[in-house]
Amino acid sequence: MKFPSKWLQFGRAQRIRTLLLVLMACSAAYLLINITHLNNVFQQTGSWQGIWQVEWQSGRIITEVITSGLFQFFMLAIGWSAWYRMRMSEIANLRLRRSENKYRSIINHAGEAIFLVDRAGRILEWNKAAEKLFRVPRRTALTSRLQGLELGLNLEEVFASTEKTQRSLAHEIQLAAEDDQPTLVRLTFSHISPGAGLTAEKSGSFVVIARDITSERQLETRMSETEKLAGIGQLAAGIAHQLNTPLGSILLSAQMLEDAVEEEDDVEDIRRIIRQTEQCRGIIKGLLNFARPTGSERGRMNLGEAIDETVFLMDKNLKLAGVTVEIASDIDPWVYGNRNELEQVFFNLLVNALDAMPSGGIIRIQLGSGDPGEILIEFSDSGEGIAAEHQDRIFLPFFTTKDYGKGTGLGLSIVARIVHEHGGRIELDSDPGQGTKFRLSFPRVRDSESGSGLIDDQTLDWF
Repeated sequence: MKFPSKWLQFGRAQRIRTLLLVLMACSAAYLLINITHLNNVFQQTGSWQGIWQVEWQSGRIITEVITSGLFQFFMLAIGWSAWYRMRMSEIANLRLRRSENKYRSIINHAGEAIFLVDRAGRILEWNKAAEKLFRVPRRTALTSRLQGLELGLNLEEVFASTEKTQRSLAHEIQLAAEDDQPTLVRLTFSHISPGAGLTAEKSGSFVVIARDITSERQLETRMSETEKLAGIGQLAAGIAHQLNTPLGSILLSAQMLEDAVEEEDDVEDIRRIIRQTEQCRGIIKGLLNFARPTGSERGRMNLGEAIDETVFLMDKNLKLAGVTVEIASDIDPWVYGNRNELEQVFFNLLVNALDAMPSGGIIRIQLGSGDPGEILIEFSDSGEGIAAEHQDRIFLPFFTTKDYGKGTGLGLSIVARIVHEHGGRIELDSDPGQGTKFRLSFPRVRDSESGSGLIDDQTLDWF
């Protein structure tokens, strides 16, 4: 049956409404005609009994129904039946569209990338998280194949294995990022059977869930490093206590010999022993500081005052090295912590800056607001900077770029530990020949905090 072109231009819902209006008008006309006819007969006969005798006993009404009324009634019944079928179909389509919209909304609001592919790798669905992770718009993805993403997987084998085992299989890949830092992604493939019946698809499909696990792996690595550091600390404390006593005896004996010996060559040898012994004692002191447990006495303190006090104590060394310290602050830097430990942090950073500027320079310390609820301290110097290949290991214990005998490699490890234990984080920014900048972030003190509790560990991102 062909409909006029103007009729097809209407939407389905509008066509149903138009048909309903036509049917109601025709039904009203049909009823009006029959009521008018009965009224005329009533006026002619003068009673309902007369209508009965004229219309029914004579068989006149049957003849009229057969000749005209039955056809009209039949056409109206067909029209109402068609409208009812169209209405039920429209309701079913509406429910289907709502279901599809709900499904698509759930998929698009998922935190992980989800997409659907067929056996040939054609992408059938692509959510917003997938757009962000793979940087491919949905419109482009739906006209592409999964093979075009260059995942580094043999998709035929992956599809075959997933379909054969009938369980989800995970694969890890690396995606190139805009900042040249690879993104580690875990892809979980699951097979969807084609089903059975008239609505069944010709072949099954595969739903893929992609999750960025880069931060998760970094956290696992840092947790492993933290456990290693804890073990190193316990071992260092034990070794340090065992070595401290004999080294003290050696140093005392060497100093006594230095006073007793008159030969210049012998005196020089003894002084060399003393220097090396003192170097060993410095290493042991660093080990003890590294293994020292967190101070339990914490309270409200002003970071600006701690920095001023540390700079004042190092004033003589700074002047001898020709280094100027510039301190600027635009906030009231109150935190909750242990003053002695934080002064040790600032002391170690100043010592490193001095070592990096043998010909003098400037150390700038800026206190300001960082992320919401945090205080940011920036230590920057005009020294030699740190080579790129050393920056990833700069906070590891016993790693140092200084000459032999000038450093133990524990200073920045202790700094990182103390900052971490105060719920903060430390970041490094350095270019060779252009100086070094350390960024320290600490949680700002809250008015409700008392002096009896410890600060919550809000982050593990301290390397």
